[in-house]
Amino acid sequence: MSDPTPASFFVIVSNAADGDLAVFRVDAPTGHIERVARHPAGEAVMPMALSADDSMLHAATRAAKRTIVTYSVDSGTGSLTRLRTTSIASSLAYLSLTPSGAWLLGASYGEHSVSLYRAADVHADAHVDPVHAIEGIEHAHSIVASADGRFAYVASLGSDTVSCYAIVERAADARLELAQKVRVEPGFGPRHLRFSPDGGKLYVSSEFRATVAVFARDGETGTLTERSVAPRATALAHLRDGRARPLAPGTAGAQVDPSTLIWAADIQITPNGRFVFVAERTTSRLIGYRVTDDGSLDYAGYTDTETQPRGFRIDPSGRFLVACGEQSTQVAVYAIDADSRALALLSRCEGGRGANWVEIIPQTQPAKRATSAEPTH
Repeated sequence: MSDPTPASFFVIVSNAADGDLAVFRVDAPTGHIERVARHPAGEAVMPMALSADDSMLHAATRAAKRTIVTYSVDSGTGSLTRLRTTSIASSLAYLSLTPSGAWLLGASYGEHSVSLYRAADVHADAHVDPVHAIEGIEHAHSIVASADGRFAYVASLGSDTVSCYAIVERAADARLELAQKVRVEPGFGPRHLRFSPDGGKLYVSSEFRATVAVFARDGETGTLTERSVAPRATALAHLRDGRARPLAPGTAGAQVDPSTLIWAADIQITPNGRFVFVAERTTSRLIGYRVTDDGSLDYAGYTDTETQPRGFRIDPSGRFLVACGEQSTQVAVYAIDADSRALALLSRCEGGRGANWVEIIPQTQPAKRATSAEPTH
């Protein structure tokens, strides 16, 4: 694997139903997980964005009071210190940072828009508007920046498109300028986006099929060229293609039993670029794909996991995968087989309700034994 002596690490999980962030420590040699603390965040806390140096964490809440909560992170102890709570107008389904940490990117599924915030403005206890917003992106579900910070990519679940925007920074603000819009197969339902470790490919998860579209990415222009679409997992052969949620009353979709539909969520890639995983919520499974020599994906099996897995994460060493479920109060740690992609359950720990987003922070110094009770909220 990419790191023969992996570091122990901290896991942060947002619990929407409990309105808090739970912090766990995973011991690298054994994969044993234990809870360290829980920190209040706000009702319906969901997406999180971690700075490139792991020192700052932003979390968005999606209830009637919509906010971005900012914490400083101690990577030695896993401690989070709440710094600010900033009011915003949008309900963000996705939140990410540019590599420099200067700009926060948000996607609003219900408002069909993406937003660009100055990160320095979000450090104020006040209401903040984006410096730029783009509307009319049907069910915008994710937005991520390239490693050089020059481009942002947006998945539009409702229009079956993936768009590339140039991030144009100015003296006082920045803008997103459309560089390209590409279409995926009708009914694909693009949800989340991940870059290959070398940045040369963009992987797009399908919420409706739990497959993955593979795009080659031009590092100079940011433009995308579709190369392949992964085969449908045989583990999902009994399910039909999904559709946009919620299934609106009075529509044809409302008459369909949701337990018969594919409902995929997050996508993650091992650091060595060999395996791609997709979370599927109807079956509560993690679907594995193997990257072939020509860059396409082959189905490589599945693993049953926590109920209704929305978010999961792979540690920087590529040895461990951490998963949670929206309908489970447990957080699970798996060992990743370097040759087969197979996942072996190592440990589980009590977490919170409505778990949906996961971040991982490598520990920078040995953990200190706790001397006080876990904080309450």
